[in-house]
Amino acid sequence: MRKESLDFLRQLLGAPTPSGSETPGQKLWCDYARQFADEVVTDAYGNAVAVLNPSGRTKVMLDGHVDEIGLMVKHIDEKGFVYVQTIGGVDPALVRGKRVSIHTSGGIVRGVVGATAIHLQDKDKDQKAPKIHEVHVDIGAADGKAARKKVSVGDPITFADDFEMLGAHVAVARAFDNRAGTWAVIEALRLAKEEGVACCLCACSSVQEETGLNGAKMQAFNVKPDAAIAVDVTHATDTPGIDAKQHGEVKMGAGPTLSLGRENHPAIVERLRKVAKRRKIAVQTETFTTRGGTDAYVIWTANGGVPSAIVSIPNRYMHSTVEMLDLRDLENVAKLLAAFCADLKSGEKFAVNL
Repeated sequence: MRKESLDFLRQLLGAPTPSGSETPGQKLWCDYARQFADEVVTDAYGNAVAVLNPSGRTKVMLDGHVDEIGLMVKHIDEKGFVYVQTIGGVDPALVRGKRVSIHTSGGIVRGVVGATAIHLQDKDKDQKAPKIHEVHVDIGAADGKAARKKVSVGDPITFADDFEMLGAHVAVARAFDNRAGTWAVIEALRLAKEEGVACCLCACSSVQEETGLNGAKMQAFNVKPDAAIAVDVTHATDTPGIDAKQHGEVKMGAGPTLSLGRENHPAIVERLRKVAKRRKIAVQTETFTTRGGTDAYVIWTANGGVPSAIVSIPNRYMHSTVEMLDLRDLENVAKLLAAFCADLKSGEKFAVNL
């Protein structure tokens, strides 16, 4: 990977971007995008769009969401312990014993999620996964008064886990979901600028996907694209304990995936396949998810219908603090998107032939 692109990825993954509090990551993304885009615009809630060739007659939206899952301060008790609620799909079983950063108006306050020592645990109670309201964060405060001087109800919380390379190509980080996607769309714009495009390319960094696909709804209305591709992570199913018969077969390092069915427009999927074959980019195939959805789920029905597709990055251990990617898969997503945009003719539209 290009050094500057890897440095940007590392910075983006280090920024705190829990849903509803994405500003630090969006500032980084916009500053980076301005090097390549003809214009960068934002809206009232902090969605960002980098535009290349704004006069192009076919408007293509490439969307990734910048927000991550996290926690939020819900209650501070008289002993000074902080209780939380989730921001997005946090697994309570995975949070005990984690270090966290509480993002306050006065700066970051560090804390730990309490974990009762195994010697003191009640086997029938403590060894079961806690409910989220049973989880407490310890900031080392003497009592509730001292704690309330440092943190407040509503402060967002992120896990204190950083980007790290495991060898030449594999990396781990909290929340590759989905800053990897918003990295990919601006990298695709950079590559598309080098190659040249006839379309108007709108690379979007959207907010609040993890709490309801909210930013993408705004982006689709504001951008009004002729075609859209959502970039997100997908479950790599090549680890122990996952049944491919139930969840499909997706391998980390075997290339990005193309999804079939529902929001995935057959003409766009077919064009992506042809472009991938021509550019010698390996791709995998998966079916549309029946458990949730990406930003494409709200884009495809917007404005009377937007031909859409999903391109995904295989991701191990999703919604944990040790998400794992092969960076070659991530790079190939950006290359595929750039090649797709370069392949479009001026004024080209997508439709089902009847």
